[in-house]
Amino acid sequence: MGDADEPLAGMTVNERLYARGLFDRFDAARVSQDREALAPILIEIEISDVEGTIDRLLDRPPSTN
Repeated sequence: MGDADEPLAGMTVNERLYARGLFDRFDAARVSQDREALAPILIEIEISDVEGTIDRLLDRPPSTN
């Protein structure tokens, strides 16, 4: 599985998911459109715009606060 100490900079999202062993968990959350499950996964793979990424993944317009 993945190595939690592996640097993620320069990797694609898929590479980051694989490196951390989160690909299956991410895919299940994406398919079920589970925002609450996606957020900690994206944080763990060091995605800076978690909410915007989830909006794009789920093909929803960005939320307005």
